[in-house]
Amino acid sequence: MSINVNTSTELLDYIRPDSEKPGSLYTQLSRSLSQAIHEGMLEDGDFLLPQRELAELLGVSRVTIRKAVESLVKEGLLVQRQGAGTMVTRGQKQHIHKNLAVLNSFTEDMEARGMVPSSTWVARATTQASPKEAMALNLSPGSLVSRFTRIRHASETAMAYEITSVPAYIIADANEVGDSLYAYLDEKKARPVRALQTMTATNADKTVAEFLSIAPNDAVLYIERQGFAENDSPIEFARSWYRGDIYDFVTELSLN
Repeated sequence: MSINVNTSTELLDYIRPDSEKPGSLYTQLSRSLSQAIHEGMLEDGDFLLPQRELAELLGVSRVTIRKAVESLVKEGLLVQRQGAGTMVTRGQKQHIHKNLAVLNSFTEDMEARGMVPSSTWVARATTQASPKEAMALNLSPGSLVSRFTRIRHASETAMAYEITSVPAYIIADANEVGDSLYAYLDEKKARPVRALQTMTATNADKTVAEFLSIAPNDAVLYIERQGFAENDSPIEFARSWYRGDIYDFVTELSLN
């Protein structure tokens, strides 16, 4: 079997990370490899150079190469074949489509697609509401909220960085919540029954980029959502940054 390995200087210069630029070296390399694939510099069936050789040519460690490759394998852009190496699989990357007309949790959404949802906790605390949280939740100044900061994953790929706040009269201790916030709210009979959300295209700052394994200034979708109880009182305020290269939002329109 013929193996096509692109060793052009143009490609190597394009993907070479730079310690003077923002973002970790492996994040830079992952992003530039992804871009090279999307722009056709690397095509379906092409193989990358062996990791040791690629590390030497790019002037980085093998750990940097390995982490970049692993992140693109999780996204479906690369596949590692025993005895052959790492191959480009451009057409296999999965985009996830979220129906904006359905109010469900991230966990429920991913499970319905046959994917494995998980969360990495960044922080959870019961603390004084910020002015923005107090306004969104219709709370008095000085009121407490339970705030949950998480990275949301689908089959090990980081999809979203999320900060969700709930009034402390509903969740008195943020540490009581397990893996699923909505499952906990279900138990409390305090799950939102409707929501209003706004969506804005923006660029990832350094913090968001690091959590989502993308580069600073990469495109993300920023969403603010207010969830309401049956009596129309606001009980949830969520701020989410979704990866723009993987996650798509869709809605159905009709004449009536």
